[in-house]
Amino acid sequence: MTVPRLLVIDTDPGIDDALALALAFASPEVEIPLITTVSGNTGLAAVTTNATVLLDLFGAPPETVLARGASRPLKRKLATAEEFHGPDGLGGVR
Repeated sequence: MTVPRLLVIDTDPGIDDALALALAFASPEVEIPLITTVSGNTGLAAVTTNATVLLDLFGAPPETVLARGASRPLKRKLATAEEFHGPDGLGGVR
């Protein structure tokens, strides 16, 4: 048996990252001690809420740390993808 690889995931949970998180938490090959969120598909508050909901939905261990990160890019204006992901980032399903 192999030891799971530790992953830190930096994400802006919209529809695409929700699928990626589902696959990561379902994999016995990885352990995810830390998730960080940044604005991207939508604003920071929404993506952080999405991450909280998704961690619960996918059965993340209680010791998984969720940290709020940057609310905007360092060197350019924030451009979201709300026209695709919706204002909540998850197409309105949350």
